[in-house]
Amino acid sequence: MSFLKKQKQFFLRIGLSLSLAASLLAQLAHAGEPIPNEVIPKQTRLENLTMPAQSFGFEIGQWHVRPEQLVSYYQQLAKESARVSVRVIGYTHERRPLLNVIITSPKNQARLAEIEAARARGENSGPLVVYLGYSVHGNEASGANGAPLVAWHLASSTDQSVAAMLERTVVIIDPMLNPDGLARFASWVNMYRGQTLVADSNTQEHREAWPSGRGNHYWFDLNRDWLWLQHPESRAHVGAFQHWHPHVLGDYHEQGTDATYFFQPGVPTRTHPLTPQTNQQLTEAIAQFHAKAFDARGEFYFSRESFDDFYYGKGSTYPDVQGSIGILFEQASARGHVQESRNGDLSFAHAIANHISTSLSTLAAADAMREQIMAYQTQFFVDAQKMAQADPNRAMLFAADGNPARLQDFAHLLQSHGIAVHRMKGSLKAQGQTYDARNAIAVPLLQRQSRLLEAMTELRTQFKDNSFYDVSAWSLTKAYDLASVKTPQDVIGEPYADEPLKRNFSASNVAYAFAWESDAAAPLLASLTRAGLRLRVATKAMRVQTSAGSQDLAIGSIIIPVAMQSLSPSALAEMLEQASSKAGVEILSISSAAGGSGIDLGSASLKNVEAPRVALLVGTGLDSTSVGELWHWLDTRLQLPTTQLHLDRLANSNLERYTHLVMADGSYRLSDEANKNIERFVKQGGVVIGIEGAMRWASTQSYLHTKWVKNEAANKKTDAEDKKVDEKKTKEVRLAYKDQDTNAAKDLIAGVIFETELDRSHPLAAGFPRDQLPVFRTHSEVYRLEGDPYATVAAFSSSPVLSGYASSENAKRIAGSAALTAERIGQGSVILSSAALGFRSGWVGSRRVLDNALFFGKAFDKARVETNED
Repeated sequence: MSFLKKQKQFFLRIGLSLSLAASLLAQLAHAGEPIPNEVIPKQTRLENLTMPAQSFGFEIGQWHVRPEQLVSYYQQLAKESARVSVRVIGYTHERRPLLNVIITSPKNQARLAEIEAARARGENSGPLVVYLGYSVHGNEASGANGAPLVAWHLASSTDQSVAAMLERTVVIIDPMLNPDGLARFASWVNMYRGQTLVADSNTQEHREAWPSGRGNHYWFDLNRDWLWLQHPESRAHVGAFQHWHPHVLGDYHEQGTDATYFFQPGVPTRTHPLTPQTNQQLTEAIAQFHAKAFDARGEFYFSRESFDDFYYGKGSTYPDVQGSIGILFEQASARGHVQESRNGDLSFAHAIANHISTSLSTLAAADAMREQIMAYQTQFFVDAQKMAQADPNRAMLFAADGNPARLQDFAHLLQSHGIAVHRMKGSLKAQGQTYDARNAIAVPLLQRQSRLLEAMTELRTQFKDNSFYDVSAWSLTKAYDLASVKTPQDVIGEPYADEPLKRNFSASNVAYAFAWESDAAAPLLASLTRAGLRLRVATKAMRVQTSAGSQDLAIGSIIIPVAMQSLSPSALAEMLEQASSKAGVEILSISSAAGGSGIDLGSASLKNVEAPRVALLVGTGLDSTSVGELWHWLDTRLQLPTTQLHLDRLANSNLERYTHLVMADGSYRLSDEANKNIERFVKQGGVVIGIEGAMRWASTQSYLHTKWVKNEAANKKTDAEDKKVDEKKTKEVRLAYKDQDTNAAKDLIAGVIFETELDRSHPLAAGFPRDQLPVFRTHSEVYRLEGDPYATVAAFSSSPVLSGYASSENAKRIAGSAALTAERIGQGSVILSSAALGFRSGWVGSRRVLDNALFFGKAFDKARVETNED
């Protein structure tokens, strides 16, 4: 049955006259079948409010709306309606505004500040707060395109039911969670739209070019950034969440074109244990409203499969550990204006219609269940307090020796999530680590956000279900590589506030130095290389004489010789004093070239640090999020000009222009000419830094010694064992069809935290506080380095799984394998990691490896391998 015939039956079934139904059908046909107006309730309207089509110049669904058009419309609606106000809560990387469109009764609008203050105090007696967030993935655009009609409906309706609902409810529409990605996608699909729509999935409109509009400006998946807060969009959205503490949050997405429509609850066995069962029960009750709305329109849908409620860093799950009810909505995607599917041609406007339906059913459910939902949120925090009171510990301590920048960053992150952070009073030693006011913070366990704190820091290796939609582990403590411990002692001091660096800078005629332990050291070094200074790095420990006495400098410390600079000593001193103040890093004044112990300033163990000229490989086949993480690191953290070099240009590019070639995760199917160009680059002095999938590429290059071990455990079996395995495989030919997903999950590494053992005598391990380094990886491939016993800088420990799910077989295979390798090849080097260094930009602990590879990539010597020759 065609859509128009279907709608005619629907209109007649709900009691519209034949003439009115015919009029509406004519509008549908004229707009380009279909438009989503049929899901908007037929109610009397205020005629002075601008409709979306009047503002955009086309009906919703005919074209993809651009962000600036959306901003203009919401601002216009706020001018015309006493129910609507618009706030700019932040700006994207591309300086597009991020909006909250607040819709409630005029009476509530007048006392909005009072309502907000009550919410901030944790009071739960005022209006219900419902937060609707659309299109966090820019190329899942049906949500952002449907939101204007939701807003118009709420603003224009004169129906008493709507007025009463808005008297009891504050609706916050976050109309486009990812404006930069939305703009990129709208430009693509509108560019390839013809007057006659094409449903063929092969047409260019449906074949979006790399890196696609899914991510933000830096190609990040913003729906994975709710805990890490690495991007301005996420900081704005989480700031709004913490400001309002909504009772219900709707998160609107798209899925594969051949699907139907999903709404939560998800897979029951894949809900995080910290999420109360009542949360899932209320989600199930709300789902009945969605089902009723879809049943009335004859729409198919599904729940309790495919998607889960486990990782708290997603928009629909983040609320669940804070007393809110987060709900994921997934509409089949047209990925353009119309596309063929197994269910028939799917139009963009029809996808929009479905999201409008569940937006309105969410509001209806929240209003009908208002008392239950508000009671749940109150009880959530009562239960959280009881759990904290039952814990004999009073605080969780976090320490970062020699790295105040990291501790400050971590404290700010916790505070952004509404978690109270304090300075530590007194001193405590636990598990070989000293915690005191100089290097640690204290986070009270008895606080409103105690359950979120636990969720952000927990280590878990046992699961009810071993399948995961996203990652299985995310401990921020391990991501930041912090020492941590819970304590029953009273060590909670004053509320945390930043303390300025106490500087005692003095000029030198010999040299200056700064330590490498602080996270602020790498940006400082990058700025000094950009300024053209001649710099050296200590590859052995040393003790120097400074204006304040003797000072020990560890491996990785940076030396700035005065006489080698083109600047005068006074100009150099002025530059360094300003750089020290800006970076928050103490720069020492060295008074003698003689070392008190260890090496002297004239030692060959002080290696040159050259200014990086970086080429970052981009293009089809590479993981755009991995590439984006590296670009974000180079651009925003180090502020280094970075050439994005497309794979298609690699074979013919003059790589001598660059000092570093950075290879993200992905599939590298390079031509022989491209591979030879990289080999020449390395042998002539270039540095290759490769992450995850790049390690697989390296294993295919004959001049490198990294080898991919397909099944290390199998390689160790004897012939007799191999025979037993073959016999067993022959017998086990039958498996239950229903178990295939579970069995497949056993072979996956679904985002797991592993422990590695570092060789801290190696320059690439400079600045790390411990021999153990937690890393994150998402694959089960195993690598080893052959022929150079000194080149494995980090290997996975004998019991490597710290948190997350990895089968015992995978854990055994990974144990002892190479995590980080570094080879000198000719005049250059190749540095490879099988872990996702800097994963989602939140893994700041292992990100130091990237800093070291960039600045110290040739600071280590080629191995002097022993032979039996006389």
